[in-house]
Amino acid sequence: MPKFSVKRPYVILVAVVMVLVLGGVSFSKMTTDLLPNMNMPYMVVITTYPGASPEKVESELTDVIESGVGTVNGVKEVTSTSSENYSMVMLQFEDDTNMDSAMVKVTSAVNQLDLPENVNNPMVMEISMDMMATKMVSVDYKGKEGYELTQYVQDNIIPELERQDGVASVQASGLVEKSVEVKLNQDKIDDVNGKILEKTDSTLKDAKAKIDDAQKKLDDGKKKLEEQKENLNIQQTDKSNELAKYSKLMDQAMANKEAYTSQVTSLKASQTALNTELTAYRKNKLESSYNQINSSFAEARKSLESGDGYKAIYDQVYQQVLIAAVQNAMEQSGSKTTVTADNVNHLLSQMGSAADEIKKAATQTAETTTKQQVDKQLESIPTDVKDALDHPDKLKAMQDMMKQQGQTDAAKNLTKKNLQTMYEIVNTRIPQINTELANLKIKIKTAEAVLAQVEKSIKKAEGKYEQVEAGKITAAAAFGAANAQIASAETTLDNSSKELDKARKSYEKSRKEALKKANLDQLLTQDQLANILKAENFSMPAGYISEDGTQYLIKVGDEYNNIKELKNTLLTNIKDIGNIRLSDVADITVIDNAEDNYAKVNGNDAIILSVSKSSTAGTSSVSKRCDQKIRELTKEDKNLRIVSLMDQGDYIKIIINSVLSNLIFGALLAVLVLMLFLKDVRPTVVVAFSIPLSVLFAIVLMYFTNITMNIISLSGLALGVGMLVDNSIVVIENIYRLRNKGVPAARAAVMGANQVAGAIFSSTLTTICVFLPIIFTDGLTRSIMQDMCLTIAYSLSASLIVALTVVPTMSATVLKKENTKKHRFFDAVINAYEKAARFSLAHKAVVLVGALVLLVFCVLQVFRMGIVMMPDMASQQMSISATMPKENSTKEDHETADQILEIVSGIEGVDTVGGVMTSGASVMSTDDKSYTFEILLKEKYAKKNKEIADTIEKKLKKLSLKDYTVSASNMDMSSMLGSGLNIEISGKDNDKLLEISEDIMKLVEKQKGFKDVTNEQEDGDTEYVVTVDKDKAMKCGLTVAQVYQELASALTTEKDSTKITVEDQQYNVKIVDERDELDTTNLSDYEFETTSMNDQGKEVTKTYKLSRFAKITKGKSVESLKRRNLVNYVSVTADVEDGYNVTLLSRKLQKEIDKYDLPAGYTIDMGGETETTKEMVKNMLLMITLAIVFIYLIMVAQFQSLLSPFIVIFTIPLAFTGGLLALLISGQELSMMSLMGFLVLSGVVVNNGIVFVDYVNQLRLDGVDKREALIETGITRMRPILMTALTTILAMSTMVFSHDTGSDMSRGMAIVTIGGLAYATLMTLFVVPALYDIFYRKKEMKRVDLGDEATLSNSDE
Repeated sequence: MPKFSVKRPYVILVAVVMVLVLGGVSFSKMTTDLLPNMNMPYMVVITTYPGASPEKVESELTDVIESGVGTVNGVKEVTSTSSENYSMVMLQFEDDTNMDSAMVKVTSAVNQLDLPENVNNPMVMEISMDMMATKMVSVDYKGKEGYELTQYVQDNIIPELERQDGVASVQASGLVEKSVEVKLNQDKIDDVNGKILEKTDSTLKDAKAKIDDAQKKLDDGKKKLEEQKENLNIQQTDKSNELAKYSKLMDQAMANKEAYTSQVTSLKASQTALNTELTAYRKNKLESSYNQINSSFAEARKSLESGDGYKAIYDQVYQQVLIAAVQNAMEQSGSKTTVTADNVNHLLSQMGSAADEIKKAATQTAETTTKQQVDKQLESIPTDVKDALDHPDKLKAMQDMMKQQGQTDAAKNLTKKNLQTMYEIVNTRIPQINTELANLKIKIKTAEAVLAQVEKSIKKAEGKYEQVEAGKITAAAAFGAANAQIASAETTLDNSSKELDKARKSYEKSRKEALKKANLDQLLTQDQLANILKAENFSMPAGYISEDGTQYLIKVGDEYNNIKELKNTLLTNIKDIGNIRLSDVADITVIDNAEDNYAKVNGNDAIILSVSKSSTAGTSSVSKRCDQKIRELTKEDKNLRIVSLMDQGDYIKIIINSVLSNLIFGALLAVLVLMLFLKDVRPTVVVAFSIPLSVLFAIVLMYFTNITMNIISLSGLALGVGMLVDNSIVVIENIYRLRNKGVPAARAAVMGANQVAGAIFSSTLTTICVFLPIIFTDGLTRSIMQDMCLTIAYSLSASLIVALTVVPTMSATVLKKENTKKHRFFDAVINAYEKAARFSLAHKAVVLVGALVLLVFCVLQVFRMGIVMMPDMASQQMSISATMPKENSTKEDHETADQILEIVSGIEGVDTVGGVMTSGASVMSTDDKSYTFEILLKEKYAKKNKEIADTIEKKLKKLSLKDYTVSASNMDMSSMLGSGLNIEISGKDNDKLLEISEDIMKLVEKQKGFKDVTNEQEDGDTEYVVTVDKDKAMKCGLTVAQVYQELASALTTEKDSTKITVEDQQYNVKIVDERDELDTTNLSDYEFETTSMNDQGKEVTKTYKLSRFAKITKGKSVESLKRRNLVNYVSVTADVEDGYNVTLLSRKLQKEIDKYDLPAGYTIDMGGETETTKEMVKNMLLMITLAIVFIYLIMVAQFQSLLSPFIVIFTIPLAFTGGLLALLISGQELSMMSLMGFLVLSGVVVNNGIVFVDYVNQLRLDGVDKREALIETGITRMRPILMTALTTILAMSTMVFSHDTGSDMSRGMAIVTIGGLAYATLMTLFVVPALYDIFYRKKEMKRVDLGDEATLSNSDE
C-alpha cells in the first residue's frame, strides 16, 4: 500500500479530494440529537375505569389485560399498577424486538379483550425518548387575555408551529375554553309544575264540590230529621243509613276518578315527550339513511362480485394478460414488435389458430387474477355499518372508493363519528323509545279502562242515592213523628257524618297522589335531556337521488346554529298548558374555565406550548425551524411575545459546540506536541493534515451507518483525535529517522511505512477490538455506548488508511530536502532514562513490587468509591413540580403558585420562570392538584444550577405544599435514566407487603443520606364505603346493582350532551343538575322509590332511605397496587441528599436489610438507580474482560508467541492504576463514561508495549544482547512513545478543563484516559523491560535477516 501510494500520488490526491467533499456533505446533512438513537423496548397500556377503587381495577381490569398481553411474542416482563380510576400495564420486550410489529400485536391483543362495561378504550403507547417535549415556550399578547388570547394562539401560533417539518404535535396548557352550560333551574321547574298543578287542582275541585254537596245534603237531612222526628220510624233510620253508605261509595269513586284522570294526563305527557324525540329521528329519515348506507355497502360488494365493478377489473386484467401473452409469442418468433392495446387485436388476427389458444389462456388467467383482486377488495369493503365501525380500515377503503367515484361530499360525511351516532340511535335508542311507547300505551289503556269503570260506578251510585233519598222522604211522610226512635236516628246521622269524613280523607290522599304525578321532574333527568338535545342537533346525509344521470345528495336534519335555537328546543307539549321548551326549565349560559386554569410567565398570564418532534426528525433541526418561525411571528407583530422556557435544541447546541471546540483545541495541542518533538514544520504539517482527513473519513462512515451527531458519538470522535494521530506519528517518525540517515525521500517513505505497517496494524486492531464486545451487552449500556465505539473504530480505521497512504505520499514530497536538527533537551532526557532503565533492570523487584502495591491500593479504593450511571450535568434549564393540599380551594392554589413564581423570580441568576397547572392533563390524572414550573437561568449561572436548586428547596419549605420536587437540570442524564433508591418487596398478600414496607422505611430513615422516604401509599384517598344488606335491600325491592346505579346517577352533576357551532366556534353542551346534590351529611337520607303490586294487583309506590338497608363507613383506600409478572410488590423509594452516593448508601443499607427477619414467600430486591448501575458495571466489566482476551489473541498472532503477549498485557493493569489514581485525585465518581475510559485504555496502552517488545525482538534477532536490546529499544522508541501518549493526553485535556455546559458528561472518561495513559506510558519504559528480562531468560535468539536497511546506498533514489 505505501509503495502504490508513493508511485501514484494523483490517485491518493483524488481519494483525498473525494473524502473532503463527501465529509463536508455528510457533516452538513447529519442529524443532530442530544443522545444516540436508543431502542426503548417498553410499551404501556393505560386504561381508565371511572369510579373504581384500586382493588376493583386490579381484579376486573388489570388481571384481564395482563393475561391478554403477557403472551405476546417478545414480552420479557409485565409490570402493572392498579390505582384509583385507572390501570397501567408496562411491557418490557427483548432488546432486539421490532417495536413497530410489537405495537400491532399488543393493540390487536388489547382489542380482543372482554373488559367491564364502564371501562374506556385502552390506550397503547410506546415508550421512547421522543415522548419528552423538544421545546416549551410561553405565549402572551399585549392587550389580549383569557379566551381572546386562547383564540389567537389556536388560530395563529399553534398551526404555524405544527406546519414545521419534523413537528409531531403541539400541546397547549393554560387554554381558556368556552362551553354552553344547561343548568336546570328548580324555580323555573316549580313554575311549570305550578301551572300543571293548577290545572290538576281545577279537576280536583269538581270532586271536592260533589263531596261538599253530599255534606250539604247530609246536613239538610239532619235538619229535616229534627223537624219531623216525631214522625220518623225505624224504616226512615234504615233509609238514612243506606243513604250514608252510598254517599261514601260515591265520594270514594269521585276521588278515584280524579286520581286516575291525573295519572292518564301524566302518562300522556311522557308519551308526547318520547313521540317528540322519535318524530325528530323520523323527520330526519335516520333509519332510511342507515338502511341506505347498508345498501350502498351491499351494492358496492355486489358490484365487485358480479356487476360493473367486476367487469371493469376483468377487462383491465384480461387486456394486460393478453398483451403480455402476445408480446411473449412475438418475441419467441423473433419479432421485435412492441405489443400495445392498439395493435394487439391486429397482431392476433395474423397468428391464425394460435390466437385462439392465446385468448383461451388469457381468459383463464384473467378470471383467476380477477377473482383474487375482487376477493382482496371485498375484504376491504364493510358488509354493513357495524362492520365499518369495528374495522376503521374498511371504512377508510370505502371512503377512498367513493372519492374515486366522484362522491367526495358523501365520503366526507361518511365518518366513523357519524356512523357511530347513527348506529347507536337506530339500533339502541329508537328500539328503546318504541319499547317505552308500547309500555306507555298499555299503561294508558289500562288507566283509561279503570277510569271508565269508576265513572260507571259513580253513575250507578248517583241513581241509588236518589232512590234512597226518595224512599227517605216517603218514609218520613208515612210514619210521621216517632219519638221512640229519635235517638236511633240521630246516632245513624252521626255515623253517616263519620263516614263522610273518611271519604274526605280518602280524597285528600288521592289528591296528593295526583299532584305528585302531575310534574316534570320525571322528564327532566340528565340522560333524558342529553338524548333530546343530541337527537335535535342532528345532520346526516340520507343518500342520493339520481335524475337524468346526475346524483343529488339528500341531507337530513339541521344542527343548532346559535344559542337561541338551543334555548327554544321543545321538550314536550302538555294539554291545556302548551309547549315546554328548554329555556322554561333551565338557564342556558356560555361559560369558560378561566378560573380553573393557571399559566403564567414572570407573573404575566400566558399560554404554554410544548412542541414534540416525530421519531424520524432531528431534535436540533426541529428546534431551529420552530425558532425561525417564532422569530418571524414576533417580527410581524410587535405585541406578540414568545419566550422559550425549555429547548433541547439549545442544550444540544451548547454541548455540540463544547465537544467540537474541545476536538479542535485537542487537535491543535497534538500538532504542538509534534512541533516540539520534531522541531521541523514539514513532518508536523503531514501529521496535522492527517487529523482533519481522518476525522472527515470517519464522519462519512458515520453518515452512511446512520450514526447521529450526538454527545456520545462526538465524545468518541474527540477521544479519537488524540489516538488517530498515533499511527501517523509512528510512520512519519520512522520515515523522518530514515531520512536523517540519508535514505532518499521516496524510498524512506516506502521503507519507513513498511517497517511499522505490521505494528501499527496490530495496535490499531487491538484498539478496535476493544469495542467489539459491545455486541455482547444489552439494554441502556449498548444503546448509549454503541455510537462511541463505532465512532472510535471508524476514526482509527481511517487513521490507519491515511497513515499507510497519505502520509507516505506527502512525506515523499515534503521531505525531499534533508534538515537534520539537534534535540539537546530530548537527548538529556534520553541520557537520564538510560541510567534509570539500567537501575530498574538491576533492581527489578523494587519496580514490580512498587507497581503491584499501587495497583492493590487502587483496587481497594474502588470498593469505597461511589458509582453513578451518568455524571450530573450543568444546565440553564430547571423545573419544579409541586402538588397543592387537597383542602385548598382553586383560588388558594393559584395564590400559592403566584408565591412560587415570585420566590423563584427573586433568586439571583434566574432569567425566566413559567408556571402551569398540570392537573387532569393525562388520562391517568387523579385529584392531585399539580403545578409545573419551568426555570431558565442566565447563561453564566448554568454551572450554579445545583446551588440555585438548593436555594429554591429551602424557600419552598416555608410554603404550605403537599409535595414538591426541584430538578436542577431538565437534561440531566441521570434523572432520565432513573435516580434515587428503589427497594421492591415482593410477595402474595398486599397487607403483609405494606407491613414489611413500613419496617423497611424505618431502616431507610435511620440511614443518613436518604430523604423523602415513602412507600407511595401515604396519599391514599379517604373513602366512604356503602355496604348494602342484600336481604334488607331485596325486601325493599332493590338489588345492589340498582343501588349503585341510582347513587352513581345522583352523584353525577354534569353530563356532556352534544356540540354546537356558533360563528365557526365549537362549544360543548353540558347538562348540569345541582338541585339535590349529595354530600356526606345527607347520603344516608337519600331516598329510593320502588314500585310493586299489592294483593289487589294495583301498583304501590313506596319510598325507603338508604340507611334502612345499608351502612356507611369511613376509611382510607390504598394509593395503588403493583405487580411484576403477576407477583404483587410494594416499592420503598427515597431521594439521596447532596454529597451522598446512592450506590455506597445502598451497600450499607443492604447489610441492615439482610438482618431483617423476612417471612417465607417474600423477597426484597434493590431496584432503581442501584439496579441500573449494577447492570451497567456488569456489562462494562464484561466488555473489558472480553477486550483483554481479544487483545491477547491478536498479539499472539502478531508475535507468534504465547509468552510475549503476557508482557504487554501487564501494561493494562498499569493503565487501570493510573486511571483510578486520576479519579481519586480529581474526586470523580465511577460512571459509565469513566468505565468507558478504562475500556479505551485497554486498547490504547498496549500499543506502546507492542512497539516496545517488537523492536526488542528485532534487535535480539539481530544479535544484540538482551539487556542492551532493552535499553536500546527504550532509547530508540521513547520519542514515538512519548509523542503518541502526549498527543492523546493533550487532546483529552481540553475535555478535562473545559467549563462549557455539558463538559461534565465526558470529563470522567477524559480523566481516566489521561491518568491511565500517562502512568502506563512511564511504566512501560521501566516495568515492561523488567518483565521481559524475567520472562526471557535465554541469552540469545535465532538470527533472522531483517532486511537491508544497514546496506542502503545514499545515492539510491
